[in-house]
Amino acid sequence: MLYQEAVQDLTLRLLQMETKRDQQKKVGASQISDPCTYHLAKALSGQKETQSKYWLGGKIGTATHLFIEDSIARADLADFPELEDCRVEQKIVLGELDGYGTISSKPDLALVKNNHLIDWKTSTRDKSRKFQRVLDDQTYSSKEAEYTLNKYVAQTQLYAWGLNNAGIPIDGISLVFINRDGSSSADVWNYTFEYSEELALAVWTRLEQIWQNVKNGIDFETLEKNEHCFKCAVGI
Repeated sequence: MLYQEAVQDLTLRLLQMETKRDQQKKVGASQISDPCTYHLAKALSGQKETQSKYWLGGKIGTATHLFIEDSIARADLADFPELEDCRVEQKIVLGELDGYGTISSKPDLALVKNNHLIDWKTSTRDKSRKFQRVLDDQTYSSKEAEYTLNKYVAQTQLYAWGLNNAGIPIDGISLVFINRDGSSSADVWNYTFEYSEELALAVWTRLEQIWQNVKNGIDFETLEKNEHCFKCAVGI
């Protein structure tokens, strides 16, 4: 028999085991799209962040992705014709940074037949309500929600850019939000928008500029921190 403390320790050690994403050394679209210049520069320099005490949500997000990937693999195309020739977590090259190397990423789901990209995001009811109000109500303002939405949009625009460059045409993008504390179909919703090469190029150009500063040995503490950056707020 194990005591309560031993079971707790075992569970936490299993949940906190590294995944392939944790072992990633180079930046990907999720870091490149971060509006916080300070944290993008630190990521480019190879500095590892200390683990936040709010780590569990990320693990639940990883588990949700794995469940959906398994469902796609088992899906009958007669019932899910959209999935024909789809690409799931297929590695694509975004570009090359001189002195840094190849930047690659793995988009969640490219629906080749529909020229559409889907990116799954786990969230909470509270955050989702704020996202939806920012998108639907022009009189409502939440800088934290806008920060996160801008990051997600930039991330998926980069994915779409890489897929288009790889010969997989993408003209539509959907961010699909799945509430971790949800209980019904209403807790799954999506924000769909068009691919913009102009926006993707702007995000990549910003990356090149920040990387040049890192190569030149800039003092990280002189870089702009975003007041709505969660990492800055919790000190990681």
